[in-house]
Amino acid sequence: MRATYRNYGCRITDDLIYKNMQVIYMENELIKIGILLDKGADIFTFLYKPTDTDFMWHSPNGIVDPRKYKETIASTSGSFLDNYHGGWQDIFPGGGPTVYKGAELGLHGEITQLSWDYEIIVDSPKCIKIKLETACIRTPFKVEKTIEIHSENTALYIEEIIINLSHEDIDYMWGQHPAIGAPFLKEGLKIHIPAKKMEVHSPKFIESSIFEPGKEFDWPIAISEKGPIDLSIVQSSNSGIADLVYIKELVSGWYAVMDPDSQLGIGFAWPKEIFPYIWFWFVYGRAPGYPWWDRAYCMALEPWTSIPNNLDQAIKRDMTKVIRGGEKIKVPLTAMIITDRGTIRDIGLNGTVK
Repeated sequence: MRATYRNYGCRITDDLIYKNMQVIYMENELIKIGILLDKGADIFTFLYKPTDTDFMWHSPNGIVDPRKYKETIASTSGSFLDNYHGGWQDIFPGGGPTVYKGAELGLHGEITQLSWDYEIIVDSPKCIKIKLETACIRTPFKVEKTIEIHSENTALYIEEIIINLSHEDIDYMWGQHPAIGAPFLKEGLKIHIPAKKMEVHSPKFIESSIFEPGKEFDWPIAISEKGPIDLSIVQSSNSGIADLVYIKELVSGWYAVMDPDSQLGIGFAWPKEIFPYIWFWFVYGRAPGYPWWDRAYCMALEPWTSIPNNLDQAIKRDMTKVIRGGEKIKVPLTAMIITDRGTIRDIGLNGTVK
């Protein structure tokens, strides 16, 4: 189906090239979603139109034109960080760099480095829906997902399917990597997560980490070398800290990041049985050396199947998932812009906020 040309209601623009890569825009009266088809189907824009607020972080390197990118030397961790522009990635089938059954996998697996095909399923002023798919190269997986938005609705509805094309049972890690940045990100934002515990990444994640590696705390208070820190309150860009913390013992699968002043925020919902953990990666102004060189102010709350961020370590801790030969695994996800809310008690997969 070809996109219908119109300037009202829900609409799709699918004939654009940016930095020599194909992009697709899905929008309605309230939101605009930009998808980078030729790099992972990354969501690089999640814009709330009434306030002109893009919730996605845009890294200082921007979107890298593949015609101009040449590795000066191959990195053992792969090319993810060289062409990481921020935004929202789908991460599969691994977290950190690893070798699994002879397959060398770079940081954050395969699918965020691949091109995706698309098909328009529904195209009307009231609803638009597209189907995306890609096939891994080093591992025997096919990934399909549909993305849908409705008129006068700030929610993005996603259904994703992982298909094992082989006869082998395979360990995997799967996560969503939405990075939030300025101008929305600022000191004092409130993070709402129904969780009980958190665990600091080990070994030390970055030079500006201030938490003891491997230490476990009750969410949201972590004890640092500077004293107690409430991680549910976003720090300023001058606080000079960064770390990776694994949030666990979720009561249910959702979170929200809200501005208590404007009562504007963003929320995510998913089935807890598929993603029982949240990786909380934050860089509050200080991350010396490669790749940020003290130029990053961002945070990401990432629903994941497993901890820690390395497939080998997750296997040792019996925290990976296994997909059987020929099996399909399906998961629904919902992301939405939230307005006129103070306290958040629950977010449903249907986009309801309580």
